[in-house]
Order: sequence, then C-alpha cells, then structure tokens
Amino acid sequence: MKRLLTTLVLLTIMCGASAQRITRQYNNVSMAQALKELNSLQNRYTINFIYDELEDFRVTTSIKNQRVTDAIQQLIGFYPIRMTHRGNTIMVECTHKTKRHLTGKVVDETGQPVPYTNVLLLSIVDSSAVAGGVSNESGVFVVPYEPAKVIARISYVGYKTVYRTFSTENAGTIQLAPDALQLKGVTVKTVRPQYKMTRGGMTIDIEHSLLAKMGTANDVLAQLPRVNVDANGGVTIFSKGSPEIYIDNRLIRDKQELTTLKSTEIKNIEILTNPGAQYNASVQSVIRIHTKGIKADGLSVMTAVNAKNNSKWGGFEEVNVKYRKGGLEVFTDVTSSTRYEGERNTVSSKLLLPDHTIYQEQLANTDFRASFFLPKAGFSYDITPKHSIGASYSLVKSIVGKGECVNNYQKVWKDNVLTGIIQQNLNIDIFNGPDHTANLYYIGKVGKMDIVFNGTGIWKKDGRRDNWTENSDDLPSRKVNTENERHIRMLASKLILSYPIGKGKAEIGTETTNTHSHSIYNNLEKYVDASDNTVVEKSIAPFIDYSLPLGNWTVEAGLRYEYTSALYRSFGIKEDEPSRTYHDWFPNLSVSWNKDKWSLQMNYAKHISRPSYRDLRSNVQYVNRFTYEAGNPYLRPTINHSIGFSIVHSWLSLDIDYSYNKDAIAYTSRLYDGKEIALIQNQNFHHTQSLSTSFVASPKFGWYQPTLEIDFLKPFFNTRKYGSTEDLQDPFVSIKMNTKLVLSTNSFITLDMKYNSEVCTDFVKTKASGTVDVGYTLSFLHKALLLNVYAIDLFKTKRDAWTQYGQNVINTKDCYNCTRRIGITLTYNFNAKRSKYKGTGAGNAEKSRL
Repeated sequence: MKRLLTTLVLLTIMCGASAQRITRQYNNVSMAQALKELNSLQNRYTINFIYDELEDFRVTTSIKNQRVTDAIQQLIGFYPIRMTHRGNTIMVECTHKTKRHLTGKVVDETGQPVPYTNVLLLSIVDSSAVAGGVSNESGVFVVPYEPAKVIARISYVGYKTVYRTFSTENAGTIQLAPDALQLKGVTVKTVRPQYKMTRGGMTIDIEHSLLAKMGTANDVLAQLPRVNVDANGGVTIFSKGSPEIYIDNRLIRDKQELTTLKSTEIKNIEILTNPGAQYNASVQSVIRIHTKGIKADGLSVMTAVNAKNNSKWGGFEEVNVKYRKGGLEVFTDVTSSTRYEGERNTVSSKLLLPDHTIYQEQLANTDFRASFFLPKAGFSYDITPKHSIGASYSLVKSIVGKGECVNNYQKVWKDNVLTGIIQQNLNIDIFNGPDHTANLYYIGKVGKMDIVFNGTGIWKKDGRRDNWTENSDDLPSRKVNTENERHIRMLASKLILSYPIGKGKAEIGTETTNTHSHSIYNNLEKYVDASDNTVVEKSIAPFIDYSLPLGNWTVEAGLRYEYTSALYRSFGIKEDEPSRTYHDWFPNLSVSWNKDKWSLQMNYAKHISRPSYRDLRSNVQYVNRFTYEAGNPYLRPTINHSIGFSIVHSWLSLDIDYSYNKDAIAYTSRLYDGKEIALIQNQNFHHTQSLSTSFVASPKFGWYQPTLEIDFLKPFFNTRKYGSTEDLQDPFVSIKMNTKLVLSTNSFITLDMKYNSEVCTDFVKTKASGTVDVGYTLSFLHKALLLNVYAIDLFKTKRDAWTQYGQNVINTKDCYNCTRRIGITLTYNFNAKRSKYKGTGAGNAEKSRL
C-alpha cells in the first residue's frame, strides 16, 4: 500500500475556461509518460493514474487536433485500460490488475512491425482463454495475466498463427511468416498502404516495403510512380522533367551518389510535383530521400566496385570513409569511373528548296570512351543540439574523353538522282574540368525560429575539339576543324527562416545567384563563323511559404518574386537585345486530404524554365556540310502554369496534370540563309499545352509483387502553323510493369518491362520502343555485403528513332545506343553511417543551366 501511495501520480491543474485540442506524436513511449505529458499540455482536466500500473503499456500513435478525452481513448486503443471522468477529473486505470504483464513485439518476415496483431493467452492446463490483447502501431503488445505459465496464441490475417509457451513476462520479438491464401491460382497476402499525400506531392514508405532491398537508391527510384531512370542514371519524372534530388536535405550533383546510397538505409522518399516557393521557380519537381538516421561514433568505410559491358567494358570504383566523434564528423569520398557510349546510327535530311530537293543519308557510327576522377571531402559539426555548421569541397576532372567516327559514308541525292558519296572520318576530344565546387552551411534554432543558410561557389571549365576529314570523288573534299571552350563561375546563397504562426508554419527567405559564363568557338577553315560570348546573370529571389494543418486537411500557399538581370557581350561588346531584365511573380497553392487509406491533393503552380547557357551561345556549329546546329542568344524563358489533381487509395494512385507553357522553347529546323544546309536551333513559340495522367497499381501477392504504371500524355501544339509538314499532336501511352519475385528475406529477382508508343514532342515524332530488364539482388554477411547482378535492354529493343518535321527541312535518325548491357556491383559496408552533413547548397536551379 505504501508503494502504491508513493507511486500515485495526482496531477491537479485548474480547469480551463474552454475546451482544448491536442496534436502530438508518440513513438513507443510508456502510457504513463504520455498521460503525464497530456496533462501538462492542457488546463481543463486533471488526469489521475497510478504510474507503476501503466508504465509497461507502450503507445505509438499520432494525435491530430483531438479533444483531451478523445486523445486518451486513442492512446488506450485495444489495451485493457479504462478511462472515466467526472467534471474536470479524469481517471485512467488498468482493468486487469495483475502481478504479471506479458510484453513483446510482433514483426513480419522482413522484420517490420505488425500492428493490430491478436494476442490470446491460453491456460497451460486446458487451453482455455486466460487473457487477451492487441499489438499497437509499433507491433508492441502488453497483456496482463495471473498464471505462472501461459500459452500465447499470436495471429494476424495473412500470416501463420504462432503458439509459444512463456513462463516469464518478456516474450521478446515474435516473427510471423506469410500464410499464402490461394484464390483461383493467385497468391494473396495482406498489404499495407505505401503512399501518402504530403505538401506538394507524395511520400512513399521504403523502409517497410520490399523496396528496402532493391540494392541502391537508383534501383529504388526506378520502381517509383512516374519516375524514370535511364541507362546512364539520369532521373526524370513523367510530365515534370528532371527533378532536383536531395538526400537528407543535401542536394546531390553527382548521379553517382544514388548508386552509393543503399536501399536499406532509406526510410522514405518524397516525390514533389508541386514544390513550394522556397525552390527556384524553374524547379518543377523535387525528389527528397530521407534516410534512417545516424548511428554511433567511430570509423565507417564503404567500398563499391562495378563492372558492366555494353559491347565494351566500363564501371566504377568508390571508397567512402567517415569518422565521427561527438558532434564532429569528417568524411572523404573518392570515385573513379569509366564508361563507353556507342551509336549505331543512320541519319538523313531532306531539304525542300524552291527549285530542287536535296536528300542526304549518312551512316554515323560513333564510339566514345570517357573516364573521370571525382574526389570529395568535408566536415560537419554540431556546436550544440540547436546549432550546426559544415563545409564540403568536390572536384571533377576528366581523364579521358575521346570518340571517333571511322569510315562512315554520306550519300547525296539531288532531285532523286545520286550526285555523290562522301567518305567521312571524325575525331572527338572532350574535356571536363577541373570543376571545383565548394559549399558551406549553418543550421540553427533561436527560440521557435529555425534558421538555415547555404552558400555555394562553382568554378567550371569544359570544351570540345572536332576534326573532320571528308573525301569524295564526286564532290569537293574538305577538312574541318572546330574548337569550343567554356569557363563558368557562380556564387550563390540561400537563407530560410521558419516560424510557427497559429497552427501552421511559415517559411520566409531569399536566394541570390551571380553567374559569369564565357564561351569561345572557332573554325579554322571558316566554314562557320567564330564566336566569343560572355553572359553575366544576377538574380535575387525573396519568397514566403505557409502551411496549415486543418484536421485531415493540409493547405500550403507560397509566393516567390524573382528579379534577374542578364548582360550579354559578343567579342566584348554589349548587345542590347539579348541583355534583358526580368521581374516575375510565382505563386503556388496545394490542398491535400488524408484519412485512413485515402489521400487527395489539388495544386496549382507557376514556374519558369530558363534556357541553358549552352543554348544562349551565338555560334553555329558544324555537323556536316548539309547540317549545322546553332545556339540562340535571343531565347526568352518559358513561363509554365500547371494544375494537378491526385488521388491515392492504399496501393492505387491516379495523377492528372494540365500544363500551359508560354513562350515555349522547342528544337526546330529550317534552311540556313536559303542554302543547301539545314540549321537546327532552339526557338521560342507562343505557347504549348499538354494534358497527362498517370495510374499506378502496386499490390502484393506474397512472393509475387508487381507494380503496373500507365502514363498518358496528349500534347496541344499546332506545328503546321509554324511551317511543319505534319500535325504532331498524337497522344502518347507508356506502360511499365515492374515485378519483384521474393526468394527469401535476403534475395529477390526483378523483372521490369516497359513499352512506349509513338510520342510527339514539339516538332519531333519518336517511334515506339520497349525494353526488358532483369536483375538479382543478394545480401549476406548480416547485410554488410550486397551483390547486384543485372541485364538491361535484354532483347536490344530500345532504340532512339525519330523524325523532325521542320520548315522546309525533314531530319530523321535511327539509332541504337548500345543500351543492352550486363553488369555486377559488389558493395561492402563496415560500420556504415549516413553522413550528418546537412547542407543543401544554393543556386541549385542555376547549376542545372551550367
């Protein structure tokens, strides 16, 4: 009795004048601790309970805008606990006051918690029911009982029932095995929701799905809705272009990072198709990868080696070393990579001149070999739990960048009469770097205000030299030598201040960039003019964003203002027309609703797409004697208005998007000064429109887990109005089926199939194509060693074949890019840790233009 009196918690607080609402997240805390905190969060009720009586009961739940009594009922759940209240006093007590509490945790075959599992305790004598309970959201159960020894019956729909005998109160971790149910030849297993609407997009649970064992982050992204990963690791989102990708708030600039981040380290991934005002207005999509967190201090090493063959060998080697002590972390990463790119290529062009027609067809098989060296180093330091700083430096330097087209031919017809054959050889020399990137950041908290500052500096150099030899018995022979070199430097900063206002949260800040780009182009033989361009752009962009949770609803609204001044010089002389100043406002609005397995979202955003610095060059580049390619310094940015609607139910999702692009930039072709030469160039057009839908279904049938995605796109762009000979507004359909065959908890097979119908993109119609990819993943040595074996484009069905219908010019290409390849990656992790580095960088949209 004395012990009960000393442990009795009687918390008395004066009644509040009005009802109060509670919003709180609890993750595996004791019932006693949760009730104590609830008592302190409000002043209407006095909550009484006996601490020792409820301490063993663990709770995991999210309380959103609940009354105090409803919040307590949600905490109680299925536990044998009763709540009573009279007036302003609430009493919470266990209904089964026993000496013993059987406590344990239920997990599935992958080690993930199984909530709402039935736990029935049976008598060891006659198997009669003694007591019962249900596991909570983290799989934990607490069942009061009296006998010294009991039989526990643990059951959950879709899993085999487990019987265990216990003579102690600690049941430990109990793992359930799938109990497949055969229905007309189909293996059916219970499933859990994978998708949830979030601010500006969708969150996908990776940790609690088979995606956690895919291998690398790249492998995971390739399985996600609307996301495509090409053979070289480039990531795009259907109808939203190339996204910015972040790992734990740090923008990644090297695609290699997605191959070094292991899927087992990922907690969840956000796909934002309506990013807020804190992102540059040119950013139409964002992928945010969140990892599971930071492990203990000490040394960690990750090494990876990859070998692949797509008719020639390539691959990469990487060593990543981190050391962490207290709040300090230092890290270094060294990667070297080699790749082979080949084209088995036939191109042609038809020139429709006033008095005759020229048709040329060219065999242009190309082989290109490139190798890079990429070292990185940096540190982060948590000064206090609320303040941290960090800095990083990375270098990119090409070792080899050479290609060649040997013994290719070009046939020329005039009015359907063969007039000549040209033997053509081309040598290509491409160099990148050294490219230097330096980043620093500060993250702090003062009172309720969060402060995030990022700064970035970039110094970049690249270039290309082409040497043509064209020999012909029928037409004049020639040699053509061109050289292009570019130097770029950029400084950028970004500051974000976050503060709770009312029930929501406001973010205000500003982003600045200052970019200097200098490019020269020369042709020794003067077939095309030389150029010397300098572009200096400065911009400042203040923004504000506010998000407000309203029960099951969340509303987010933002506004960004961008001022940009562009100074353009040719051979050192300012040119007035390309030198411009822009003042633009960019609003965005997102409304989402989540309840149980249902999620809805509606959004609107205005974005901008600025031409790259390469597109703004003034030079005309020699391709062959009948084809030139040129930049366009007079290009204006494209303003995009998009409206989207999304609906999710458990493993089903549907997205619908409408997009309007003012001053759309599109590749087109025309005659060059009326000569027998096609000029391919980007130009602005008044507007384009598109309507797209994306449907995804990802059920689980035991060991067979498919994901079906169907994408549809209908363009609206009257190409005939701009001189095209074809109306290119046909709809496009893409069907993707990704299948996982689970062999064990440590291994599985993937079979991915994709088909794309013909697609019209501005003035280009691309032929239908498809691909089949297979892979095998195995983890062993307690997941320290990971093996991935894969074959891409197994049947060589992926081709780059298209026709461009320009003004008096028709260009075609039929190319196989040596995409069929086999590869193997072996990764070893010793005491692996995710980095504590929290910097995101600044000027991220500007970097993509470089």
